[in-house]
Amino acid sequence: MAAPPAERSFDVIVVGAGIIGSCAAHAVASRGASVLLLERFDLLHQRGSSHGESRTTRPTYTRPQYPPMVRLAHRLWHEAERDAGYTVLTPTPHLDLGPRDAPAFVAAMANGGATELAPAGDASRPAWAEAFRVPEGWAAATSGPAGVIKATKAMAMFQTLAAKMGAVVRDRTEVVDVARQGE
Repeated sequence: MAAPPAERSFDVIVVGAGIIGSCAAHAVASRGASVLLLERFDLLHQRGSSHGESRTTRPTYTRPQYPPMVRLAHRLWHEAERDAGYTVLTPTPHLDLGPRDAPAFVAAMANGGATELAPAGDASRPAWAEAFRVPEGWAAATSGPAGVIKATKAMAMFQTLAAKMGAVVRDRTEVVDVARQGE
């Protein structure tokens, strides 16, 4: 009979290895903490919202605190890509369309630093914008940083980087209870 595994303590235990959990494990491990990343299913399962070919990122939000977080996130994505040696985020222009006078649209465009596109036929209008017909009373605006993330590849990248920094990554491990001890 094999001996039971030795008990080990961790500074941080992350439950769920989707994109948020994998990023959290990477971030905490990169700061020198001991990390345990747990996933109930296989690491790259397709049962949640973190799998697949693409997710988008954009700076246009009605709440002003989000655009600075998007800018920070893009910097951190690029640092992780550098460490991994490959890219998962493809920078792209972002296009928003909405009723010109709608408060939510106006706020999102202002907060995200969006630039309204010139009218059709104007020389300053990008060629790709001709693919869109903007309804009367609406506006079209571009903003950045924005991009498309290869979701599954990004999850794998952050799991790998976390493990390289010493995190313990375990799949097929269901958390059934959390209890505080020793207080």
